[in-house]
Amino acid sequence: MEIGHEVTVKILFFAQSKDLAGVREASVRLPEKLSYNQLLTIITESFNLQAIRNNILLAKNEEICDDTQDIEVRERDSIAVIPPLSGG
Repeated sequence: MEIGHEVTVKILFFAQSKDLAGVREASVRLPEKLSYNQLLTIITESFNLQAIRNNILLAKNEEICDDTQDIEVRERDSIAVIPPLSGG
C-alpha cells in the first residue's frame, strides 16, 4: 500500500486505555490512508496499550471502524480507542 501525505489526528482514550496511556487525548501524525491493523499497531505501540490490543475497538469520528477495510483520515479527525467495557 502506498503511503501518502501525513495528517494530524486526535486520539481519544477511554476507561482502561486512558489509564494505560496516561492521557485522555493526544495528537499524532498518520498517513492519510492506512489499514485498520496499521492504525491499531501505531496506537498500541505509541501509547502502551499492547496488553489490551486484542480487545480494543477503534472509532473514527464516532463511527466504529471496520477492521477489514482501509481507513482514510483527514486533518483534525478524531480516533477513539474503546477498550473492553465491563459492568452490568
